[in-house]
Amino acid sequence: MPDEEEGGGGGEGAPAWMATFSDMATLLLTFFIMLLSFATMDITKFRDAMGSIQQALGFMPVGTGMFQQSSSPANFNLPVSRGAGGVNQQLSNDIKEMIEERGLQDDINFESTPRGVILRVKGRLFFPPGDASLKPEAYPILDRIAELIKKFPYRVSIEGHTDNIPINSPKYASNWELSMARALSVLRFLTKSKGIDPKKLSIAGFADTKPVAPNDTPEGRAKNRRVEFVFFEE
Repeated sequence: MPDEEEGGGGGEGAPAWMATFSDMATLLLTFFIMLLSFATMDITKFRDAMGSIQQALGFMPVGTGMFQQSSSPANFNLPVSRGAGGVNQQLSNDIKEMIEERGLQDDINFESTPRGVILRVKGRLFFPPGDASLKPEAYPILDRIAELIKKFPYRVSIEGHTDNIPINSPKYASNWELSMARALSVLRFLTKSKGIDPKKLSIAGFADTKPVAPNDTPEGRAKNRRVEFVFFEE
């Protein structure tokens, strides 16, 4: 009866290092599969989840990190004042006095609206082009605004606005980020340097969605680049 060949019989088998190599290859394959699953996850749900975590921790950094690179704004309900009659008038008088004493009629204006008293400051007084760092020249104006905030029993919404020229820089992926960062810079100055109670303040960034002038001329765009202080009573 002829001998039959049997696989694996009598040989030395695979080298010992092959087992280690196979384990390493399996681990690498698993690693790359995990990377692929992260890359294809629902980024909207991921951002929503991270936003909830950041808000729960009490901070929302602006201008850095992947969570600030979205051009999709969050919903924001504009504050509406209940009205304060004579107090509104006194606030308007004080704002008018501040503007006249500094000769800033071309750069600051105000109006009384259903939302409250809105004080508008052209962006060039506060910030360099395309940036959210406060100029030193902004400090005296913010000092006076801080006095108004302390004097009157209002909450104040600090709102950043831009023109319609797109921005795309390492710090700000869009005008949404820039407008929000500018509002945040003002809030930080008022709370940290002037001692304003943060509970009296809120901030928002609207990019170019709420223009006060046409964006088809340099003059109109200059008016739209602004920071607004909305004094309102809850």
